[in-house]
Amino acid sequence: MAKKITKQTGISTQLPLAMRTGKFAAGFKRTLLNIIKNKAQCVIVAANIPEDMRRLLEYYCVLSNNTPMKFYEGSNNELSVLAGLKFRTSVISILDQGEADLIGQAE
Repeated sequence: MAKKITKQTGISTQLPLAMRTGKFAAGFKRTLLNIIKNKAQCVIVAANIPEDMRRLLEYYCVLSNNTPMKFYEGSNNELSVLAGLKFRTSVISILDQGEADLIGQAE
């Protein structure tokens, strides 16, 4: 059997896979609660999130055993379309990444 060649990919290809095969929570309040309860494995933030919300998320991510934060280059509309959500959100917390590799990839 031939060895599979894997290519490291970004958030734009790994996020839809994580949404289909894993568990997630969308929205600022739900993400903040998951970070506080140490349920979030990774937090994905859109580029146009307000500064005070981003700082609060970063603060709680550091307090909760350095939960990794990934910054998506697009807006909250693009992040919602990529995730397959029917509403706009600028923050998504990954509770179980399923078959995706969001945490292991470099920024």
